[in-house]
Amino acid sequence: MDVNWDDSTWELMLVQRPSDTHLSQSSTPGGKSALARDDDNELATHAVLFPGTKVALGLLGAGVVLGVAAAKAAPHVRSGLTSLKAKLSRRTEGDAEAPAPLTVVPEAGPEQPVTSPLHTA
Repeated sequence: MDVNWDDSTWELMLVQRPSDTHLSQSSTPGGKSALARDDDNELATHAVLFPGTKVALGLLGAGVVLGVAAAKAAPHVRSGLTSLKAKLSRRTEGDAEAPAPLTVVPEAGPEQPVTSPLHTA
């Protein structure tokens, strides 16, 4: 799919280039050239350009399919979460009704020095 705008044709393309290369900087700000360069910025090869409209349509279609699947699954997920929440709240209510028995342990006080009338300072 080509789009004509301002005396230019815009086209969506997929670019294939060797993994150890990068695209050349274009003279147009923000643009890239189809020349593939290595890390030393030496020309390695030309990138190969493929039409990108089929890929874009495929990605769009996949997004639509995933959106529809999520919309159809949402009520079932919500129902399952509500059921799980109810089970968990019943379990905590049952635990609250039968608390564990408590054991009273006497508190140990501070040690008191033994004073005797025989010992005077």
